[in-house]
Amino acid sequence: MEITLEMLQKKILIVDDAPSIRSLTKAILREAGFTHVFDASDGSEALALMRKVRINVVICDWNMPGMTGLELYKEVKKDPKLVAPPWIMLTSSSEGEKVKEAIQAGITSYIIKPYKPDNLLKQVVNKLS
Repeated sequence: MEITLEMLQKKILIVDDAPSIRSLTKAILREAGFTHVFDASDGSEALALMRKVRINVVICDWNMPGMTGLELYKEVKKDPKLVAPPWIMLTSSSEGEKVKEAIQAGITSYIIKPYKPDNLLKQVVNKLS
């Protein structure tokens, strides 16, 4: 898997209510050379950030208080000022119904926690290609 210099300049947003997951994911991306990695602890914080910064890929937890990852995705898609970036849904659940619901909404990548760093990087590179 080749990560180009152009990819490393892209902006990635991590949305997760668990500080440990945000830190771990950010560390994996930074170690791979990504320099513009942002994070938010919930959907409203993520929306506010996305209105200021043009994000290229979102890595988002499904189960968060207030607004789920899927609800956040739908909010982004319906906001005409936002261009919905490629979305990677993180979850601890592999329920078929949830996966189907995410696919129907337009989410094509799904990572089950705990995840392997290589799998995460592969998905991010795939979305940036």
